[in-house]
Amino acid sequence: MPTPFDPLPPATWDDLETIFDALAETSEQRQAVAHLLEVTRAMSPYLSRLDLLREIICIALVLLPENDRPPSDWPWLRGTRPRAPALIS
Repeated sequence: MPTPFDPLPPATWDDLETIFDALAETSEQRQAVAHLLEVTRAMSPYLSRLDLLREIICIALVLLPENDRPPSDWPWLRGTRPRAPALIS
C-alpha cells in the first residue's frame, strides 16, 4: 500500500523558468533549459502528472556539471520501471 504524503506545493511555469535560469551557469544551459521548458509546457496537456514531473526533473539534469551527470542506465530516465531485486532464499 502506498504511503500517504503531502502534495507538492503549486508552482507556475514562471517559477520554474526563474529557478532554472538562476541555476544555469552558462548561456548554453540557459538556452537549452528555456527551449526544453517551452516544449514541455506545450506538451503538458498531453502528459500525465507523473510524466510531467519526470520531464521537469530531466530538464534539471541538463544543469548538472558534466562530471556529475547520472549514469545513462538509470531506468527512470528511459521512462521504464526498474525491476525488483531477486529475493535471496
